[in-house]
Amino acid sequence: MKNYKSAAHFCNFSIRYKEIAFPLELPSFPIRSPLFLAPLSLISQSSSFYLIKLLIQPAFGSMKGADLINTVLPEEVLLEILRRVESKSDLDSCALVCRKWNHIDRATRRTVKIAASGNGDRLLASVIQRFTALTSVFIDELQRSSSYYSPGLSTPSKHRRNSLSGSRGRNRNSPGSSSSSAEDTGIVQHYISDAGLSLLALGCKGLEHLSLTWCPTLTSLGLVSIAENCKALKSLDLQGCYIGDEGLMAIGQHCKLLRELNLNCCDGISDKGLIDFARNSNSLMSLAISSCPRISDVSLQAVASHCHHLVALKVELDSIKDESLISIAKSCRSLKSLKLRCVNVGDLALQAVGSFCASLEVLALYSFQGFTDGGLYAISKGCKNLRELVLTDCNLITDRSLEYIARGCTKLEHVEINGCQNIESLESIGRFCSGLQKLSLVYCSMLLKNAFIEVGRGCSLLQSLHLFDCSRIDDDAICQIAVGCRYLRQLHLRRCNEIGGKGIISVGKNCKHLTDLALQFCESIYDDSLFAIAEGCSLQHLSVSGCHEITNNGLTAIARSSPDLISLDISVLLNVGDIAMAELAEGCPKLKELSLSQCTKITDVGLTHLVKGCVELEICNMVYCPLITASGLATIVSSCAKIKKVLIEEWKVSKRTRRRAGPVLNSLCTEL
Repeated sequence: MKNYKSAAHFCNFSIRYKEIAFPLELPSFPIRSPLFLAPLSLISQSSSFYLIKLLIQPAFGSMKGADLINTVLPEEVLLEILRRVESKSDLDSCALVCRKWNHIDRATRRTVKIAASGNGDRLLASVIQRFTALTSVFIDELQRSSSYYSPGLSTPSKHRRNSLSGSRGRNRNSPGSSSSSAEDTGIVQHYISDAGLSLLALGCKGLEHLSLTWCPTLTSLGLVSIAENCKALKSLDLQGCYIGDEGLMAIGQHCKLLRELNLNCCDGISDKGLIDFARNSNSLMSLAISSCPRISDVSLQAVASHCHHLVALKVELDSIKDESLISIAKSCRSLKSLKLRCVNVGDLALQAVGSFCASLEVLALYSFQGFTDGGLYAISKGCKNLRELVLTDCNLITDRSLEYIARGCTKLEHVEINGCQNIESLESIGRFCSGLQKLSLVYCSMLLKNAFIEVGRGCSLLQSLHLFDCSRIDDDAICQIAVGCRYLRQLHLRRCNEIGGKGIISVGKNCKHLTDLALQFCESIYDDSLFAIAEGCSLQHLSVSGCHEITNNGLTAIARSSPDLISLDISVLLNVGDIAMAELAEGCPKLKELSLSQCTKITDVGLTHLVKGCVELEICNMVYCPLITASGLATIVSSCAKIKKVLIEEWKVSKRTRRRAGPVLNSLCTEL
C-alpha cells in the first residue's frame, strides 16, 4: 500500500491499512461530531453511509473545487467503505458524487433488481454492461418499473409498460412480447426472453442468487444457459415461469452449490424433471412447490431419498398423500420449517413429523381436512423447539389441540389461527407460552371474549395482535390485553363491531409503544378513541377505513401527535374533509402513503394544502372521490417529486397532466 503519511498529516488524518483514525476536528474543515478510532472491519453497514456523509459534507462544502476525499483516502479504504453500504438509495447517492465513485460503484455493486420494462432484454444488457460484479439479480415482471430497477437505467417512454388496462396476465402464445394493452395505447411491451437470460449467464458468471418472477416467455433454453455458465448459483426462484424439465435437469447437473429452489406455479415442471434434479442436488436446503399439476408423490419421495439436508419445505399440491411426507420426515431430520397445503394429508404424516423432526421451528397447515387433535398432539410431543404455528381452515381441531401445543411447545412466539371454527379458548396459550410475541386470529367466530384473560396475564411480551372478523370479542377483552401487554406495538382490528371506545382508550393509556394501529370497519369507533391514542402514542401507521364516525377532529389529534406518521388509510370516511388534509400537511411531513378512496368531502383544495407539507408522498389512492378533479391530480403529480403510484379514475387524467408527467402517469393510473 502507498504511503499517504504526508497527505494524512495535512488533513490531520491518521490512515493505516484497514484502519482510519478520525480526530475531533480537522483544521481545513471542522467536523463537529465527535468521532472515534475504528477498524473498517468493525464499521457496520448502517454507519458506513453516515461516515461518508461526514467526510463529504465538510470537504466539498468548505472548499469548492477541491477534491479532499479522493486525494487523501486510499482507494482501498474508499472501496471498503462503499462495500459496506447496503441501502440502494445510499449507493445511488454515492455513485453521483464524482466519476471515481461512480466507477467504484459499477465495479462493486453486487445486487440489482429489475422490474417490468418496455424492452426487458435491452434493459438487462444495460445492467450487465454497467455492473460487472453482480452476484444477485432479481427480475420481477409484475413489479412496476417506476420504483424497482437500478438507478440511471431507464427505458424510453414509448417502451414503458402501460397498466391502464389493469391486465397483467401471462401470455405464452407470443414469445418475447405482449400486447395486452397495445390495442388501447399502441404500446408494445417486450418481456425478458431466453436471449436476455443468456446474456445474463455470459456476463455474470459469478451469479449466486437469481430470481425470475412471473417471466412468461422464458423457457428451458435460457435456464440451460444459466446452468452451464453460473455454476456458483446458490438460490433460484422460478415462480410463475413456464420452465420445462430440461432446464431444471440442467440446473441439477451443473449447479452443485444450489441451496434454495422455488417452483411455485411452474406449470411446465413434471415428475421427470424434479426427480432428476433431486438426484443431483444433495446440497439442497430449501424447496417450495405449489400449483404444479404435473408433480406427484413420486417427486417428493425422490426429494426425501436424495436431499437429506433439507431445512425448509413448502408444498401446496392436492396430489400429495401421507406416504411421501412420512418419507420426508424420516429422511430430512434437520427440517426446521414445514408449510403444507395438502388436502389428502392427515394425522399419519403429522405423527411422523413429530417423531423424526425434533428441530422443527415453523409449522404452517393450510386447508387441512384430514387431521385431528391427535396430529398436533404428536407435534407437541416431538417438536419442543416450535416457535411459529399457523393453522388455516383446519375445521377438525379443537381447543384441545392448542392445549397440547401450549404445554409441549413453550417456546412458541407466533400463533396464527384462521377459519378454525371449533376454537373457542386461548387459555392454555396464555398460561404456558409466556414468550408469545405475535397473535393473529382471523374468522374465529366461536372465540369467546374471556379467551384473552389468560393472554393478558401471561403474555406480557406480546407485540402484535391481529383480530379479523371475531364477532364475540369486545372491549373487556381488549382492556385485558392493554393492561397486561404494555409492549404492544401493532394492533389490527377488522370488523370487530363489539370493540368500541373503552377498549381503544385503554390501549392509548397503557400501550405507549404502539406505532401501528388499524381499526378497519369497526362501527363503534369514534373520535374519542383517536384522542386517547394521540395522547398516549406516536403512530407511524394508521388505518381507520370504514369507521364512519371518525371526523376531522379525530384525525387532527393524530396529525398533531404523530410527526413520524408514514402511512394513513382513511378510505370510506364520509365525515372527513379538507381540514384534515391541512392538519396532515402541518403535522406529518414524513407521510409516504395515503389512501382517500370514497372520501366524499375531500376536494382539490384539501390536496393543495396536503402537498405543501407532505413532500415525501409516494403513493396516493384517490378512487371514487367525487370532489377531486383533474386539477387535484395535477397538484399531486406536479408537487410531489417522489410520487410513485397514483390510483384514480382514468377519465380524471387531463391531457396536460399526462403530457407533463410523461411515462410516469402511464405506469401509475388505473382505468376505473
